[in-house]
Order: sequence, then structure tokens, then C-alpha cells
Amino acid sequence: MRKLISIILILCVVFLSACTLPGAYWEQGEIPDSTEGKDLTLGDAADNVFSLNCNRKYSFNPLIATNHSNQLVCSLVYENMVEIDNNFEVIPNLITEWKHSDDSTVWNLTIAEGRTFHDGSPVTAKDLRYSLDKAINSDRFLGRFRYYGGSAPSGDYELQVMLSVGDSQFIKLLNIPVIKYGTYDDKYPEGSGPYAYEFETKVVETPNPDKKDDQGKTEQLAVALNAYAGHPDYEKLPVDTIYLKEYTKAEDIINAFEDSYIDIVINDPSSYTNLGYATINEIHPYATTNMHYIGFNEESVIGVLPGFRYALQYAFDREYLIDLLHGYAVDSAVPMYPTCVDFPQSLNDSLHYDIERCKTILENNGFSDVDEDGWLEYLGAEVEISFILCSDSSAKAGIANRFAENMATIGLKINVQELTWTEYYNALTDYENLTKEQKEDEDFNPIEWDMYYGEVKVRNTFDISEMLAERKDENKGSNMNYSHSKDEGYQTLLYNYLASNDSTREGNYRAFAEYVLTNRASLVIIGFENQQLITHRAAIRGVNPNYGNPLYDFANWKIQFKDSETNTNDVEAEK
Repeated sequence: MRKLISIILILCVVFLSACTLPGAYWEQGEIPDSTEGKDLTLGDAADNVFSLNCNRKYSFNPLIATNHSNQLVCSLVYENMVEIDNNFEVIPNLITEWKHSDDSTVWNLTIAEGRTFHDGSPVTAKDLRYSLDKAINSDRFLGRFRYYGGSAPSGDYELQVMLSVGDSQFIKLLNIPVIKYGTYDDKYPEGSGPYAYEFETKVVETPNPDKKDDQGKTEQLAVALNAYAGHPDYEKLPVDTIYLKEYTKAEDIINAFEDSYIDIVINDPSSYTNLGYATINEIHPYATTNMHYIGFNEESVIGVLPGFRYALQYAFDREYLIDLLHGYAVDSAVPMYPTCVDFPQSLNDSLHYDIERCKTILENNGFSDVDEDGWLEYLGAEVEISFILCSDSSAKAGIANRFAENMATIGLKINVQELTWTEYYNALTDYENLTKEQKEDEDFNPIEWDMYYGEVKVRNTFDISEMLAERKDENKGSNMNYSHSKDEGYQTLLYNYLASNDSTREGNYRAFAEYVLTNRASLVIIGFENQQLITHRAAIRGVNPNYGNPLYDFANWKIQFKDSETNTNDVEAEK
């Protein structure tokens, strides 16, 4: 082989927020054990070995893998159809070209020729169609392809996709991995990425050692990743072999990183699993579609008032989110990441924090201090707004409490309630998951609320239709409209935006956003999180994480060893 050193890359992920709302386009995973963060010191690839973390209790199928460590293993074994950069623009990958009809309902995708799976078979349109069809119904990507109407190969390297609603940005949804046709049910489906699994036969640990039939059973387990000679980046890959390790507890991950046995970690600064890594390490932030927002109960006495909801567009100091997340967030008053080319900057600026304007709008909509006690009433009745949030994040609590303090200065009383995840979700969904007997129990005490703090991962196209469509029995699995709103006026505006061409897209998006934020005033957008890929200082160069693939462009990474001033491509040592 072109490189004679085996390296182990340990990569660990602990960035799931327990209280992110479930929905069509949020990717769920297990909650690792929490631990208090430790300060970490300067380090490098201390022992000349790297490893990648995994969790063998969860799937290694990239289309259904919900464990984030396994997803990162999969990012080197499998390839996405396309990649998405930090401005949410498309980077060609397995799909190299794309065209769509004038109404954006028919797409023709061209696939790179000469790419092969690890068994040597070619990657074809048949495999992409198979992967897309499987992804649509998987938990990981459920709801992302709401308008998908089917697909058919039009040759070995051409795939035609039909949509029920025109979407000129459909290509942005295709940063999903490709597996070989017919391998979806395999524990380790066939991939085409720069690394291939290496297996060992191991004795399976049995849950009941007393059962003789369970003794001595074996299975093939992936223990390493080897550079795949059939990949176009083979000669550039920084390591020949990546060994798979297994860390499942946050404290173990922190200690391993502190001792330089782990060289990379991924961290979510907004989550209660935020590990508080020291600033002496190198932090590589990348954009996400994890959106923080405020929703309203439009069936409550106050939440039903459009004037009240509109006034609160000016009530949140969005820049405070950046402070609370130590710079790893962006403020935005519209449901689109600010670096996107179609971002409506003028609309965003018009909704900036303005406490006096908020007060004026409230007064113009029937709020006043009738009894002169310092607190506003509505039509002469006392007002106390119930604001609920999940207790998973100090940042969310910080935003809510700052809002309550600011509202008190203009006489609006806010009662902030931090709830457990179960309490929070049950309140948002009107306790629809409880049985009739549970609801009739004398100890049952439903939580009344007027507004809530939410967090959700939206689509790459910033289509938030599931947050606006009426919630019904048939769509509860994907719907995230907890406001009880039944207004469908947004639909035409949304469809106009989705079908727009480059010259009309920003204007059409602005029209859609204006309707949602100022006409209906259904949501108040706070901003978007950035997440972190963390390495030891000066240990790795060329790191270029992006949304959907923190290991993007891994072939161009340069890894510095403790006992060498050269990178891995320059090292020549016997394995």
C-alpha cells in the first residue's frame, strides 16, 4: 500500500438534545449519560493511533442509523448522493449533474460513472433509486421527501424523479447515503465510500448465559475500516486503517479525549450534553438547520390574538442566543439560515428587537394598565402569560428568563415553566398519548400554556410546512403544528417559493415568510445553532466540516503525530 502506517481515528459524538421536538425531519438518537465538563489541555495524536467510536447496540445501516457515532462511521463507508455546504448550497458527489422541468416536478439526475461498491460492482441509478425509496420511509429521513412521487432509471447512470409539488431546490434534500440494491436488510449494507469494513468473527454475549442454546454463538462484527483501493480518493486518504472503538458514556469520552486517546469529538453547545471542552483545543464550527423558535397556543385566551403574537416578534433579544451559546449560533428573525443566498435581509432587519415597539403594538391591541398597578390587563382582565419550555438547556432557559425580565419592564407578566421532556411534550400535544383512564384520573393535572420554546431541525430547503399544516390524526407522526392553527393561507405562498427560479426565489420566500411572521404571526424565530467539531490544537489540519457531514473532505486532512513533524502522507513506518 502507498502508506505503511496504521492509524486509529477516534471520533465520538454526544450532541443530541433531549428536548428537541420530534417530527418529520428531526433525526433522533439515544441520550448518552450526562456528566459535568472538564477542562482539557493541549494535545495531539499522542500515541500515533487514532480510532473511530461506534455503538454496536445500534444500526450501521446509514439510512436508519440513529446513533450519531455510527452515523459518523457510516460517513466514511458510504457516500451521499450530494453534499451540502455551510451556505446550504449543493456540492456534487455521486450525483454530478441535475436538471428539472419548467415546473420543477420532474428531475433528471446524472450519476458519476466508474464508482464502485466495496464488492467491486458499479454504482448505478438502480442503487440510487433503491436508496431513495428506502430513505423515504426510514426514521432518520421520515418526512424529508414529502413531495416525492416516485423515480425510475432512464439508463445505468440516469435517474428520473417525479414530485407531486414543484420544488426547484429538491436537489438540496439528497444529501443521503447510497447503499447497494438489495442490501437494506443487511447489518452492514454494501457501501462505496473511501473506507470499507474489516470484520472479525466474535462470540456473541448472550443475555441469558444459562441457556445452552445461546452459548458459543458467533457473528461478524466490524472492528476496523480499511482504505478502499477502488475509491477515487484512495491515494490521498490520510490513514490506511481506522480501528473502531466503543465508548458509550460521556465521562469516558471526556477522559479519553483528555488523555489524547480520542482525537476528535463533536459537540452541541446548546444541549445538556455539552461537555464544556477547553478553549485550548481547536473548535471547528459548522452551520446546522437546528432552529430555535417560539410557538403559541392559538386556543388560549391570549394566544388566539394575532396582535399579541405579532407584538412578540419585537420582544426577543435574539443576539442573546449567541452570547448564551458562546458564539456558536446565529440570530435570525426568519426561518432560514442567514448565509443562504435567498435570505430576506430586509425582512429580518425589520423584525429586530424593539421593546418599545412591542409595547405600542400591545397597547394598540387592547392591552393597558387599567388599574395602574404596573401590570397590563387585556380588556380590563388581569393577564399572566404561561411560557413553557423543556428543561434540557440552560440557553433556552436563559432566553426565556431574559424575555420575562424585559416584558416586566413594560408591564406584561410572564410565568416561565421549565418542564421535563414528558411533561413538555404531553402539554404541547394536548395529552393525546394518554389513555382515557389516565386523563380521567383525579390526580391528572393538565398544564395550561400560552406559548412555548421549541427547537427543530428543518429541511435543507427551509420548508417548514409541518409546523404550519393543521394537526390531524393521520399526520401526527410528522406534524409539528402544536398551536391548534387551522390557517392554510401559507400554502400557495410556500408552493410559489418552492417552484421559484433563481431570479424570483428570494422575493417569493419573503412573501411566504411575511405571511407566517407578520400576517398570521404564527411563529417567532430566534435563530439557528452551530455545532462543533473539536480537535487538539495543531493535531489535524484541513478540517472542513459542514452540515450533514462533519467529516467532509476527509481525504485532504493532514494529521500531525506526536513523534513526527510530518503528516500521515509523509510517514513511512512498518505496520
